[in-house]
Amino acid sequence: MAEAVTHADVLILGQGLAGSTLAWRLAERGVSVIVIDRGGIDEAGRPSASRVAAGLITPVTGKRLTVGPDYVATWESARSFYRTVESSTGAALLCEQPAWRLFRDAAERTSFLSRLEQPGFARHARLAEHDELPPVVTAPWGGFVMPGAARLNVIGYLNATRDWLAGKGSYLRADVTLDSDVTVNAAGVRFDRLGVTARCLVECQGYAATLPPLSPVKGEVLLINAPALQVDRVLHAGVWIAPEGGGGYRVGSTTDHERIDSTPTEAGRRELSEKLLACGVTGFTVAEHLAAVRPATSKREPTYGFRRDQPRVGWFNGLGAKGSLWAPAYADRMAELVVGSLS
Repeated sequence: MAEAVTHADVLILGQGLAGSTLAWRLAERGVSVIVIDRGGIDEAGRPSASRVAAGLITPVTGKRLTVGPDYVATWESARSFYRTVESSTGAALLCEQPAWRLFRDAAERTSFLSRLEQPGFARHARLAEHDELPPVVTAPWGGFVMPGAARLNVIGYLNATRDWLAGKGSYLRADVTLDSDVTVNAAGVRFDRLGVTARCLVECQGYAATLPPLSPVKGEVLLINAPALQVDRVLHAGVWIAPEGGGGYRVGSTTDHERIDSTPTEAGRRELSEKLLACGVTGFTVAEHLAAVRPATSKREPTYGFRRDQPRVGWFNGLGAKGSLWAPAYADRMAELVVGSLS
């Protein structure tokens, strides 16, 4: 590890998906950064939301089976970005692989067939042949295939980014509270406890961030062992089931807008287990039960900018459930704002 840097153009608080991706985007522009993070854990000492995330990138989403209006451009930005990070770090991070989704009922199948008639939809999904679907799952109405789906190894990406930053002396592990630890003035920002200064600061601390207002969502995930399942790609069947290798799968997730904490619950475990059983997955054992809080927004899209009352302090947050897809494109936009603020 290189000697720690004590001054940079930008101080980034948080090294989850948002902070990591912003660091790369700023580096592309020749902007120096120092990133301070708790070490991948939340305030309760449990894994952060980014480290619980499955990293799914899926073109067709939601009950209405829609493709986002900017999906193609956003996905191209993400794919190009992650491939560049792979080249820079030598880590294998992005797996482009078709994903399955089972129809919930006959009405959803009918809706999908109608969608296929809409211009451009068929490039993202097609009706699955009966023998394409995993034989061990229950699929009375069939399903569809998303040929352009992908999955980011989020933990691998975060670890590779941390190592890249540490190799430059630009990563510090510490617990930071913006209001009490950081001094802001016209010249920049100062973190006296670590002896760090910067020209500006961007807060990327997920749901614990002090700005802007968020609409956080708690989600619970199971890590299961199910050797008989033998599914080699992501399957959406009321829950998503993502292979982890060696007969292990990550399964999620629940949605809770009320209890905003990272404590796993028996109700969450039961909900996920029952949904697995409902789609025909049996004989599994739960190896680990995780919970985290996603930093979502009321508009269901990321938020970024600088404070009007403190123009040296900005934020980049709210990546929500589509963080792996959205992070590169929105970090690019925030990086442009940062560069403008430094000029």
